[in-house]
Amino acid sequence: MTRHTRRVAIVTGAARGIGVGIVDRLLAANFAVGVIDMDSDTVAERVGNWRSEDAPVVGATADVADSEAVRGAVSSVTRELGSVDVVVNNAGVWTFQPFVSSDPAQWMRDIGVNLIGTLTVTREVLPGMVSRRFGRVINIVSDSGRVGELNVAAYAAAKAGVMGFSRALAKEVGRDGVTVNNVSLSTTLTPGAHDTYDEAQLTKMTRRYPVGRLGTPSDAAGAVAYFASDEAEWVTGQTLSVNGGYAML
Repeated sequence: MTRHTRRVAIVTGAARGIGVGIVDRLLAANFAVGVIDMDSDTVAERVGNWRSEDAPVVGATADVADSEAVRGAVSSVTRELGSVDVVVNNAGVWTFQPFVSSDPAQWMRDIGVNLIGTLTVTREVLPGMVSRRFGRVINIVSDSGRVGELNVAAYAAAKAGVMGFSRALAKEVGRDGVTVNNVSLSTTLTPGAHDTYDEAQLTKMTRRYPVGRLGTPSDAAGAVAYFASDEAEWVTGQTLSVNGGYAML
């Protein structure tokens, strides 16, 4: 295949944790992938590793809450790989703190990356999807936005907002061949989780999961691959919990 004959995906927050798992899975499914992350050094390292395996991948640096940076990153990817068919809004941050002791700057960062970033990236690629009458918008959300969770109130609010956005957008663009779905995760073993919790806390958490373990990036990646595939053509406006049974809705 030439670089323009396979489908092209963009994954945000793709240089670590869940993002890496998603990129691995999409590459295995024969996608070309644009890797967007705000950490330029890690982007370069990851892209170098994937390219050493002859993978069709390019990297770009952007804070997803910055519309100009997003525009530049998407333009860089499309110049190299072609028009974007699939976008995975995975970039995320959270402030782990009781809401009563938090401050507006922290709220705005959580909302800026998780909610505004999702809108910003989606808005950048959506016109092309609509004009070509094909697109997949896949948003990584959180069970904290569905059932609530201690010490992440602003993050939970942002993820709940993404779910509302997804349902509304799905109704707007469904007739244009574009689907919009969410993958909702609970605690997943990533560098971010290890930065937030110690090993004893993570071990204790497994008691709350019927399957007896926490999530891994590959768990999330499998759901993303499904929503990106032709098998999910008639699925839109949905939120799929990939959470080991932590929340059953």
